[in-house]
Amino acid sequence: MRKIGSVKSCALLSIGLFLTGCQVLDSSTRTSAPRSASVMSMWELYRHCRSSSDVETVLSAAKQLQQSADTHVVPAPDVPKSLDRFVTRQPVRTTVDPKALAASCTLQAAQTSLSAGREQEAEQLLYAVVLSYPENDYTFYVAQARVWIEELHRPGTLDSVAHPISTY
Repeated sequence: MRKIGSVKSCALLSIGLFLTGCQVLDSSTRTSAPRSASVMSMWELYRHCRSSSDVETVLSAAKQLQQSADTHVVPAPDVPKSLDRFVTRQPVRTTVDPKALAASCTLQAAQTSLSAGREQEAEQLLYAVVLSYPENDYTFYVAQARVWIEELHRPGTLDSVAHPISTY
């Protein structure tokens, strides 16, 4: 009878080790997945970007949206790192395009910077839109940035109130 009890104990121990063994042995190679921003949080950040007149607030929102747009969905944190190469990264499927939100907010940041007299910063933001977004997919934003860059280089006095960047 004692032999049956020890066989059951051994079997239970083996099953327990089998079920948890992979997690215990491979925990050092796993990384936790960064949380991607939800559509609503990106939308709220975008709305905040569009409604704020504070340069630093708009710049911060543009940066956060760009980071959210660049975030890819990664495997769940319980997938061992050694298996990452077998897991297909899924595209972001949302009702809004995070990159379009980021591009629009970056244009807003350029507009706000210009209104605050920070012309060089505005120009850098406009060039960032031209260089960071494929023209095929983000034609409006890239074209708008190019027009505003041309306007910034047009000779004459720079009046941020009447400047074309202040109205789009």
